Parts: sequence; C-alpha cells; structure tokens
Amino acid sequence: MTQDTSATEWATGYRVAGGPGPTSVDLEELAQVCRVLERAADRLDQASWALLRAAQACDALSPAGLEARRALAAAREGRGAPWRVAEHLRRLAAALRRVVELYTHAESVAHRALRCGVVAVAGTLGEMPLVAAAVGAAGTGLAAVVGGWALAGSVSRSVLLRRPDPIGRAVVGALAAGARDLPGRLTADGRAELEILAVGAFVRAARPGLQIPTLRPVPGGARTLFGPLPPAGPTALLVRVDPPQLPTPRTTADVLDNVALSYDREPTLRTLGMPEGVLSVQRLTHPDGTRAWVVEIPGTETWDLNATNSMDLTTNGRLLGGLPDDVTAAVITAMRVSGIAPDEPVMLAGHSQGGMVAMSVAAAVSSAYSVRAVVTVGAPDIPQPAPAGVQVRHYRHTEDLVPQLDGTPDRPAAGVTIVTRDLGATGGPAVPSVDEAHAVARYVETAVRADRELAGSPGMRSFDAAAGDVLGPSGTTAVTRQFEVTRDPAVVAAQPPRVLPSR
Repeated sequence: MTQDTSATEWATGYRVAGGPGPTSVDLEELAQVCRVLERAADRLDQASWALLRAAQACDALSPAGLEARRALAAAREGRGAPWRVAEHLRRLAAALRRVVELYTHAESVAHRALRCGVVAVAGTLGEMPLVAAAVGAAGTGLAAVVGGWALAGSVSRSVLLRRPDPIGRAVVGALAAGARDLPGRLTADGRAELEILAVGAFVRAARPGLQIPTLRPVPGGARTLFGPLPPAGPTALLVRVDPPQLPTPRTTADVLDNVALSYDREPTLRTLGMPEGVLSVQRLTHPDGTRAWVVEIPGTETWDLNATNSMDLTTNGRLLGGLPDDVTAAVITAMRVSGIAPDEPVMLAGHSQGGMVAMSVAAAVSSAYSVRAVVTVGAPDIPQPAPAGVQVRHYRHTEDLVPQLDGTPDRPAAGVTIVTRDLGATGGPAVPSVDEAHAVARYVETAVRADRELAGSPGMRSFDAAAGDVLGPSGTTAVTRQFEVTRDPAVVAAQPPRVLPSR
C-alpha cells in the first residue's frame, strides 16, 4: 500500500496525497454534506423571502395586522432568522470544501512484512546466484512442460474432432486478454512495485561481500548496474539560435504542455519541430518588472546506453542510483548561462526522466538559486529529496508503470503533494496501454482536469501558491531560450560550453 492523503474533491478517480493538515474524511460523504448544506441554505433563503412577503401582505392599519407584522419581523430578523442560518451553513460548506483531507493509508504491518519478505528472499537469491539460476531454470522448465502438454492436447483434439479446438481458442483468448490488462493490474494493486523491489534487492545483493538488507534497494541495484559503466560524455550544451517562443504559461498545466512540445520532432501548423535533447528555459517578466524562470525538461528519448543523445538509458540508471549525470549538469549550466539571479524564483518541470532530473537539479542548486516549485509527471522518485522550502507536486496515473520503478511506496509530506488519477474511472482509456498511461499528453490532460476537479483542495494550495509566485499575474510575458544537450564527439570537440562527463 502507499501512503495516501485525500483531497477536498468528491469526483471519483482522483487522489491528492501530501500537503499540510492532519484531518481524515471520506470524500463522498463530505461531498454529500456540502450539497445538503447548500440546498438547506437555499431553502432558508426562500423561507426568509416568504416571511418578508407575508409581512408585506399584512394589514398595517389593523391591530391584528400590526401584531402579525411584528411577529414575522422577529422571525425574519432574530438570532435564528433563516437568512442568518443560511449564511452560517454556506460558511460551513465553504470551510468543508477547504478543510484538509488527510486520510493517511500508512503502510500496514502486513504490507511492510510482505516488503521485508520480498527483500529477504530476493536478497538471499542474489547472494547465491547458483541457487537463483537453478530456481529460474526449474520454473522455466516447468512452464515449458505445462505449455507443451496443453499445446499438444489442443492439437490432438483438433485433429480428432476435425475442427478447431474450442478449449485452445479459449486459452489463447484468455492469455491475450490477460496480457492486455496485465500492466494496469500490476500497477493498480502494487505488484509491479514489489517486483521492482525484488529485482533491486537481487541485483544489489549480487555485489561482492555481504549486503545489509534495506527496504530501498533500487538505488543500490542501479549503482551496481550503472556504476561500472564507462563515464557518459563529455557532453556539449548548445545554445539554440532563434528558438521558437513557447507560450507564456499561466498554470502548471501550461508548463507541462510546454514540456510536451519538446517531443515535437517535425514542424507542422500545430507543432514547432524540435531536435532531440532540447530543454527550455523561459524568462518570465511580471507586470511590476520582477523576473521569474521556468525550466522545462523532457524525458527519455533513446534506450541506448551512453548514446549521443544524453536523454538515454544511462541517465535513467544514474538518476535512480543517485549517481552524477550529465543532464542534471547540463540543466544547471543552462540556468547559469540564462542569467538566473539567486533571488529570482524558479520552477522546474519534467516528464519521466525529466522529472527525475528536475528533482536532482533542485537538490543540487538549493544554495545557488531560489527554486520555489518542482512539478513532475510520470517520474519515479530519486534518492535525493528536494530541500526544505521547495514545493513539489508529482502527477501519477494509477495505470502508469514508470513511477513504480523506484520500488518504494509514495511518500507525501507537507512540501510534497502527489496527485494520482485513475484513467479508467475519469474518462481516459478503460484499459490504457503502457504507452497511453505514460504519455506526456495524457499527463497534461490530467493536470488540466486536476486544476478544475480539485480546485480549493488544501493539499493543492501550498504548491499552487509557490507556482503562482513564479508564473505571476495576468500580463506576465515570456522569452524562451533553448539548449541542446548532446554527446556527439564532433560537436563536443568544436562547441563550448562543455559539461563534465558523469563519474
């Protein structure tokens, strides 16, 4: 299970974890209470109006009419007057909409024991690779025997009956449906997280010497795999001449939409056309003349190791392992080249690997720049947390496998908010593929919907305030600078500035 904090939203399929506050409530019950209170306030207003009309209808010249007017006025204006109660109910409904809804699903004892058991078994197998190989071979052999007998039986029945075997077709159909639904099932119930945990524990334990078990083995496993690789780089950071000017972001969703533009390779009427390895730095000028900055970082663009494009598998592994990487160094260099002053507020944003880079940069530059906010979509956690004072928001899809690659439950905090959307329950694909669940365009849609669906949620408030300090009020303008990160040896030899290789 993951630690989890609900928001003040009553729409099904959204969850906000983190932010300040200790209160626990049921979202649907709270929604119903708010609706009942508001309906009651409307009825009380109608009653107040009816009392006024009744008083006006009384005969002002007769003693009975005067007495009735006084009684109706007392009922309409007294301490228990309907309009006063209606006003109180509306304030109460508004307070309920703003109240902190922190229902914390702390890891249960059973789940923690399960994680410990997974780490212990995988770690033991990692310490004894020959035993692990034997277990794997036995499992593979058993599966092959069972599958072979099932296939042989299906073929035999087809030959004897002289028609396709219905059992075989049913088995194939069930396997196909299972394969289609498997990613969502693995992510929804946390099995993928446990499997990554096991892999991390196994790889970490395979290092020479006895390894002390830990419930966060993925960083150690990533260091085992990627630490011995030759250094990636050297890397050049190219300043793009006359880059396209990205739209001025007004919301967090707008910032993420600019991140999505980094993936547009072919220019069309609706796309800008970007080379690989491009990150954007936007200088925002507020109406009062103050400046702020938004740094937008795309995710993985190639799955090669030590590729020419730095946004590769090597960078992923080094980020998960907490090792230095050249994309983080490139972003920091781009911030320096752009002229960001130490006291000017900065927002970092990234998708997938770009989200990990954004967190890595925030951890590295806390003393040099005023990073106010970091927003990531579809990104695993990295070992380095953001420093105190930085507001962090992670967008996650229930069906997205990538955020679970760190092998640990989500850990929201006062400065870390996790917004999770169930795509199948909120208008997305009923059974999204791995690519659909992780697509940056789908995450932009989620950010737009979250701004609408979760408006006013206390869990969203702190980050929204920090992002607002950066994005500024209406009338803010933006100038975009772009940088291309590359390890192309010919470019590196000819083009400063350089970024040191990962070590």
